[in-house]
Amino acid sequence: MRFQNPKQIKSMLCNCAVKNGYQLWFEKNYSKRLLVLCCKGDCTFRLYASWMSIEHNFQIKSLKSEHQCARNYKPGFVNYRWIDSHYTKEILHKQKLTIRQLRLEVIKKFGIEVSISQCRRAKQYAMNIIEGTLIEHYAKLWSYGEEIRRSNPGLTVNMDVLTIPDGRWLEGRKKMIGIDGCFLKGYATGELLCAMGKDARDQIYPIAWAVVCVENKEN
Repeated sequence: MRFQNPKQIKSMLCNCAVKNGYQLWFEKNYSKRLLVLCCKGDCTFRLYASWMSIEHNFQIKSLKSEHQCARNYKPGFVNYRWIDSHYTKEILHKQKLTIRQLRLEVIKKFGIEVSISQCRRAKQYAMNIIEGTLIEHYAKLWSYGEEIRRSNPGLTVNMDVLTIPDGRWLEGRKKMIGIDGCFLKGYATGELLCAMGKDARDQIYPIAWAVVCVENKEN
């Protein structure tokens, strides 16, 4: 059997161990060599795989798949990334899935005990993959500003500036300003406040927006 990398074969071995209830052990765990044994001393299970430089894949070279031991699995292979690999879609489509509900689903489906902390890290990891981290989000603000400049020639865009000088929009604006706010749900919580106006063609024009922790007089 051929795999793209050691990570892929380890994931397969973890699934196999959970399904069949065997405790495996990485005797050698290198980037180009992998030797896996059964934790039971008398068991003859043995898997050896290595990297093939010419074929550019990770291959199983030898395998003794039979076990002489009884099912006695302890979730040593299972970590938050393994949980995430099986529940990413559920976390995406069930935004209200709680940590405890996720833990109960893992126990019910796979028959193994996992901790609350493992499930919490799995959900956090899945949401980072789905939505990206907060650092990645805020890093895109500069690209957002550049895209506004590109798509709106002549528009002034200033980052990290609290006061914005009057622009050409003021010359043809309608004398009305709409103010509203909405709550942000996710890892970046708070409230989004926005002030909007209309130009001479009745097009909505964002005057200013800000993310605040609470909607009060000062904000």
